[in-house]
Amino acid sequence: MPKKNEKIKQAIQQTREKRKSQDCKVFEVKFDKSHLSKEKLQHLKMLFIEAKWLYNYQLSLEAIFSLSWKIKEVGVLNREGQKEKRELSYLSAQMRQALTARTQQNVLSLSRAKKKGCKIGRLKFKSQINSIPLVQFGITHRIKNEKYVRIQGFGRKCLRVIGLHQIPENADIANANLISRNGNYYLKITCFVSKEERIKTGKSIGLDFGIKDNVVDSDGNKYNFQFSESKSLKKVSRRLNRKKKRSRNRFKQKFLLNKKYEKLTNKKKDAKNKFVSKLVKENDLIVIQDESLVEWKSSRMRGWGRRIHHSIMGGIISDLKKKSETLVIDKWFPSTQSCPKCGLLNKHSLDKRVYSCKCGYSEDRDIHAAKNILNEGLKFGTERTNHMPVEKKSFGSLNLRYALPNQEASD
Repeated sequence: MPKKNEKIKQAIQQTREKRKSQDCKVFEVKFDKSHLSKEKLQHLKMLFIEAKWLYNYQLSLEAIFSLSWKIKEVGVLNREGQKEKRELSYLSAQMRQALTARTQQNVLSLSRAKKKGCKIGRLKFKSQINSIPLVQFGITHRIKNEKYVRIQGFGRKCLRVIGLHQIPENADIANANLISRNGNYYLKITCFVSKEERIKTGKSIGLDFGIKDNVVDSDGNKYNFQFSESKSLKKVSRRLNRKKKRSRNRFKQKFLLNKKYEKLTNKKKDAKNKFVSKLVKENDLIVIQDESLVEWKSSRMRGWGRRIHHSIMGGIISDLKKKSETLVIDKWFPSTQSCPKCGLLNKHSLDKRVYSCKCGYSEDRDIHAAKNILNEGLKFGTERTNHMPVEKKSFGSLNLRYALPNQEASD
């Protein structure tokens, strides 16, 4: 046993050293429903139904941590509100273990947040579960070739998927998640790939976000991203409002509406990812201002909230903040008012689109702001930083109704 434990420690240490030279990426592949038999589709559907039964049953227990993953029957409320036993015949043992462990971890996370003074609620019963963890590659999931995968519980039956070509050949495949979304099924595979050496371009850019022009850079380029709801989407939404609550027709209409919104969301994500990727590849330093889009939405200016809602500015800012090339400056920096030549502050109304100063300097309002943001960022170097003022918030406290294990969760 000591020799075996020593080998395990060495293997873990070698893996940690290897991960230092790798990046973690998640690739999403889609199950090809045209190549799935009725039996396979029923199996996939029942996996998520049984996952919902197990989750709700675990929440109904006084002590959540006492539930064993070896359980094969759970109590479920039927349509009449009566309790009945139902067998878990589709979920494998490792799936049940991963689902129960995830719920327990969520409870512990709420406990830690409460100890830190955060205002928290409690886990609620769900009408559907949309993800099932597959924790062990080769056991719970396996890639057979470029088109087929195997999922635990299906036996030797393979499932055809679309998108496996995204995964590099030298990638180390880790865990995965089985996803159900609007009638389709996906597999999110976590992989570790070798880090790519970044080619320095020597360029820096400042970005200014606004309403008239969503994004303006310091080079003078202006970008607008507006994705409004289509006529067909609005039509489906109106039909949904006329359906009787809790009726089958309302459920079908809601399902159709979700598919329409998913298509719109995918368009936004695609445009956002392409724009952020272009910025990161072409620039060594990206300087942005920490804009508060929530305050912009609450403004009384007519049409602001809708234009922000239809844009992808929030997603761009969120993604850029995660990049090591991005520098975030204080939102209170007067990027629009300050003159880069004489340093004076000149207030301009929103309808005045050209900035002018007494010293003779004149420039497009948004381009001028982007240049000021870049110049302010260059003062702090290339290190990522944030000069936002710390806001103190008062948090209330709520008691957890869950029985935690004997050992309390550590912060």
